[in-house]
Amino acid sequence: MTNSVAKLTLQDSRLHLGGVVHFDNAEKVCAEGIKLLQQAGKTVVVDVQELESSHSVVVAILVSWTRIARAAQQTLHIAHMPDKLRAIISVSGLTEALPELR
Repeated sequence: MTNSVAKLTLQDSRLHLGGVVHFDNAEKVCAEGIKLLQQAGKTVVVDVQELESSHSVVVAILVSWTRIARAAQQTLHIAHMPDKLRAIISVSGLTEALPELR
């Protein structure tokens, strides 16, 4: 495992998720993201351009954030999705649930 850690920042209504997300830090990343979503506007873009890992745990976090956002009447889109993450989302049948901003 690399020494990189997951990084979350909120700039305006753009939630940046970068670094390495893995099973050991997923719960913390998810909780931190929920706190940031509560500070964001009605439309939130999750920018994963600096994400160094694309695993099913990232998809689980995005699904959780999407549910939280919908409950708060926010719209969530994903930007700069890596091909591997897009493939996991597609194979999981979550393409419509996790819309990509193009």
